[in-house]
Amino acid sequence: MNLDRPSLTHLRERAAQARRQGHYAQAAQWEWKAVELAETLGLAGERARALLWEGYSLRQAGDDDLALAALLQALNAPVIDPGDRFSALTTLLHISLERKSADFCRALLAQGRQELAESRQPWSTLLDFLEGELAFRQGDFATAHEWQLRAWAGRRDAHPRLTPATYLWALCRTAFRRRELPELEGFTRQLCELRPHSTLERQLVMRAQWLVWRARRVDQAPEFNADQTPVMQAQAFLAQRAGEGKSRDFGARLEALRVLALMGDWDRIDTALRHEPLPPVGFEMALSLGDLAVSRVRATLGLPIIDDDYGEIG
Repeated sequence: MNLDRPSLTHLRERAAQARRQGHYAQAAQWEWKAVELAETLGLAGERARALLWEGYSLRQAGDDDLALAALLQALNAPVIDPGDRFSALTTLLHISLERKSADFCRALLAQGRQELAESRQPWSTLLDFLEGELAFRQGDFATAHEWQLRAWAGRRDAHPRLTPATYLWALCRTAFRRRELPELEGFTRQLCELRPHSTLERQLVMRAQWLVWRARRVDQAPEFNADQTPVMQAQAFLAQRAGEGKSRDFGARLEALRVLALMGDWDRIDTALRHEPLPPVGFEMALSLGDLAVSRVRATLGLPIIDDDYGEIG
């Protein structure tokens, strides 16, 4: 490899392609090579940007500790683009939502607001979104909905930004927890119309469709005509995941397992968890695994099937 800027660009392109394909650990390796090359070339800003994307890739690969190390290096870099610095801060906040206390996250949000006030940059939408994520994790779904709508309305197609699919998935998830089926169906249609290309965002489409299926199962009972397509998607997704190695698609796997649990397909659930157990990382994951365990006990005792997130069939 030549030690020049075109080689650096090539490394970054390979990393971006790996991310689009869902190969996040590989993307992190390419970004680290870009970090080293940028340092050799004396390109401090490019080094910080590669560190940012290395941290993002590591997070998606399921290695939060290494992701935090890379992001902190980016935040503390002597030369960094303001947009890259703000992206590093918001990605750090994303990780903190799963690992740190609400007070710690509020402090980071306040820091972000302060930095925006001082820099006069129009990036508050990202913090609005994260306010919604924090409210969602605290079970305040009405407040989460308000912040998420505000973020969706104020989104910008310029760096730093979140993708439209990210906003819409958050709105879908909150509509589900608020038991607003028409709203959930509307946001899901918008998400499907995006026709995303990346592996991660295609998973968000599937997950939203699974939520619609779960909500209809309750709201339209006993007339609900069980469409088997989402069930077959969940079965196929878990079968494909078996043996693919470490990844951070815990949410998608958990959503698929919940669909199968509502169908009483415990054999496939056992097979999926045997191939790749879900680690109880964070309160939300531990609670969800607990819900699955309770559902299994209900099934064993012959009790009615209940969707713990949405409610009991009336």
